[in-house]
Amino acid sequence: MKYVIALIFAAMLVGCSSHTEYGPCVGLGEDKNPNLVYKVSAQNIAVAIIFFELILPPMFVAVDEFYCPVGFK
Repeated sequence: MKYVIALIFAAMLVGCSSHTEYGPCVGLGEDKNPNLVYKVSAQNIAVAIIFFELILPPMFVAVDEFYCPVGFK
């Protein structure tokens, strides 16, 4: 049980990233900047999977922070 609590605490410290040095992350339905290259944020997806029972974190990640810019085109 101690390990589960430690894992949840560590996940809460990491949290979702909402922007990178290239700009803000965008959701599934948002328009992307054509001058940037976007990749799926593994960190945000991991947090959404860990907190899937809460319903809101996965929805927040999908709507607001699914793709993060990783570089310029």
